Amino acid sequence: MSDNAQTARILLVEDDDTEAELFAGMLVRKSPQCTVERASSGRAAIEMLETGPLPDCVVLDLRLPGEDGIWILERLLDQPEWRTIPVIVFSGDVSRLGPASSQYPNVASSVRKPHSLEEYEATLLIVCAIVGATLSA
Repeated sequence: MSDNAQTARILLVEDDDTEAELFAGMLVRKSPQCTVERASSGRAAIEMLETGPLPDCVVLDLRLPGEDGIWILERLLDQPEWRTIPVIVFSGDVSRLGPASSQYPNVASSVRKPHSLEEYEATLLIVCAIVGATLSA
Protein backbone atom coordinates (compact mmCIF):
# COMPACT_ATOMS: atom_id res chain seq x y z
CA MET A 1 0.00 0.00 0.00
CA SER A 2 1.30 3.45 -0.75
CA ASP A 3 2.35 5.78 2.04
CA ASN A 4 0.03 8.52 0.81
CA ALA A 5 -3.59 7.35 1.11
CA GLN A 6 -4.65 9.99 -1.45
CA THR A 7 -2.52 8.51 -4.23
CA ALA A 8 -2.96 5.05 -5.69
CA ARG A 9 0.14 3.54 -7.27
CA ILE A 10 -0.51 1.25 -10.24
CA LEU A 11 2.20 -0.94 -11.72
CA LEU A 12 1.35 -1.55 -15.37
CA VAL A 13 3.26 -4.48 -16.84
CA GLU A 14 2.84 -4.14 -20.60
CA ASP A 15 5.36 -4.60 -23.41
CA ASP A 16 3.40 -2.76 -26.11
CA ASP A 17 4.22 0.98 -26.01
CA THR A 18 0.97 2.06 -27.65
CA GLU A 19 -1.20 -0.04 -25.31
CA ALA A 20 0.73 1.19 -22.27
CA GLU A 21 0.48 4.86 -23.23
CA LEU A 22 -3.23 4.58 -24.00
CA PHE A 23 -4.02 2.70 -20.79
CA ALA A 24 -1.90 4.92 -18.53
CA GLY A 25 -3.12 8.15 -20.12
CA MET A 26 -6.77 7.22 -19.89
CA LEU A 27 -6.43 5.95 -16.32
CA VAL A 28 -4.74 9.12 -15.08
CA ARG A 29 -7.36 11.29 -16.82
CA LYS A 30 -10.19 9.22 -15.31
CA SER A 31 -8.59 8.99 -11.84
CA PRO A 32 -6.11 11.83 -11.30
CA GLN A 33 -5.26 10.39 -7.88
CA CYS A 34 -3.60 7.41 -9.61
CA THR A 35 0.00 7.26 -10.65
CA VAL A 36 1.07 4.68 -13.18
CA GLU A 37 4.53 3.18 -13.35
CA ARG A 38 5.30 0.88 -16.23
CA ALA A 39 7.46 -2.18 -16.61
CA SER A 40 7.83 -3.55 -20.13
CA SER A 41 9.03 -7.01 -19.09
CA GLY A 42 8.63 -9.55 -16.33
CA ARG A 43 12.15 -8.98 -15.02
CA ALA A 44 11.66 -5.21 -14.98
CA ALA A 45 8.43 -5.63 -12.99
CA ILE A 46 10.12 -7.79 -10.36
CA GLU A 47 13.04 -5.35 -10.11
CA MET A 48 10.57 -2.50 -9.51
CA LEU A 49 8.85 -4.51 -6.77
CA GLU A 50 12.19 -5.34 -5.15
CA THR A 51 13.29 -1.71 -5.03
CA GLY A 52 9.87 -0.47 -3.80
CA PRO A 53 7.68 1.24 -2.90
CA LEU A 54 5.05 -1.38 -3.53
CA PRO A 55 2.12 -0.59 -5.80
CA ASP A 56 -1.49 -0.69 -4.66
CA CYS A 57 -2.42 -2.74 -7.72
CA VAL A 58 -0.69 -4.51 -10.62
CA VAL A 59 -2.25 -4.51 -14.09
CA LEU A 60 -0.53 -7.38 -15.82
CA ASP A 61 -0.40 -8.33 -19.48
CA LEU A 62 -0.08 -12.12 -19.62
CA ARG A 63 1.76 -12.19 -22.93
CA LEU A 64 5.19 -10.70 -22.42
CA PRO A 65 8.51 -11.51 -24.06
CA GLY A 66 10.76 -13.65 -21.88
CA GLU A 67 9.21 -14.07 -18.45
CA ASP A 68 5.48 -13.87 -19.09
CA GLY A 69 2.60 -12.85 -16.86
CA ILE A 70 2.23 -16.33 -15.33
CA TRP A 71 5.88 -16.18 -14.26
CA ILE A 72 5.18 -12.83 -12.58
CA LEU A 73 2.09 -14.19 -10.81
CA GLU A 74 4.20 -17.01 -9.40
CA ARG A 75 6.93 -14.60 -8.24
CA LEU A 76 4.33 -12.41 -6.54
CA LEU A 77 3.26 -15.39 -4.43
CA ASP A 78 6.88 -16.09 -3.41
CA GLN A 79 7.14 -12.96 -1.25
CA PRO A 80 4.77 -12.45 1.70
CA GLU A 81 4.63 -8.66 1.22
CA TRP A 82 3.72 -9.09 -2.47
CA ARG A 83 0.98 -11.69 -1.99
CA THR A 84 -1.62 -9.14 -0.95
CA ILE A 85 -1.15 -6.85 -3.95
CA PRO A 86 -4.27 -7.25 -6.10
CA VAL A 87 -3.51 -8.15 -9.70
CA ILE A 88 -5.71 -7.47 -12.71
CA VAL A 89 -4.67 -9.75 -15.54
CA PHE A 90 -5.09 -8.10 -18.87
CA SER A 91 -4.69 -10.01 -22.12
CA GLY A 92 -5.91 -10.27 -25.67
CA ASP A 93 -5.55 -14.04 -25.35
CA VAL A 94 -8.81 -14.96 -23.61
CA SER A 95 -7.75 -18.61 -23.31
CA ARG A 96 -5.15 -17.51 -20.74
CA LEU A 97 -7.42 -15.30 -18.65
CA GLY A 98 -9.53 -18.06 -17.07
CA PRO A 99 -6.64 -20.25 -15.88
CA ALA A 100 -4.75 -17.23 -14.54
CA SER A 101 -7.82 -16.06 -12.61
CA SER A 102 -8.64 -19.44 -11.12
CA GLN A 103 -5.13 -20.65 -10.27
CA TYR A 104 -3.68 -17.55 -8.59
CA PRO A 105 -5.30 -16.19 -5.43
CA ASN A 106 -3.81 -12.72 -5.93
CA VAL A 107 -5.76 -12.18 -9.17
CA ALA A 108 -8.60 -9.82 -8.33
CA SER A 109 -9.99 -9.64 -11.85
CA SER A 110 -9.30 -10.59 -15.43
CA VAL A 111 -10.01 -8.33 -18.35
CA ARG A 112 -9.81 -8.98 -22.07
CA LYS A 113 -7.67 -6.34 -23.73
CA PRO A 114 -10.01 -3.71 -25.11
CA HIS A 115 -10.33 -3.15 -28.85
CA SER A 116 -12.08 0.21 -28.69
CA LEU A 117 -12.07 3.35 -26.57
CA GLU A 118 -15.46 2.36 -25.10
CA GLU A 119 -14.02 -0.98 -23.98
CA TYR A 120 -11.04 0.86 -22.45
CA GLU A 121 -13.47 3.01 -20.47
CA ALA A 122 -15.18 -0.11 -19.09
CA THR A 123 -11.82 -1.67 -18.25
CA LEU A 124 -10.73 1.45 -16.41
CA LEU A 125 -13.88 1.35 -14.29
CA ILE A 126 -12.87 -2.14 -13.14
CA VAL A 127 -9.34 -0.99 -12.34
CA CYS A 128 -10.62 2.05 -10.43
CA ALA A 129 -13.10 -0.05 -8.42
CA ILE A 130 -10.43 -2.56 -7.40
CA VAL A 131 -7.95 0.16 -6.47
CA GLY A 132 -10.63 2.01 -4.53
CA ALA A 133 -11.55 -1.14 -2.59
CA THR A 134 -7.88 -1.83 -1.86
CA LEU A 135 -7.23 1.67 -0.57
CA SER A 136 -10.30 1.69 1.67
CA ALA A 137 -9.55 -1.76 3.17
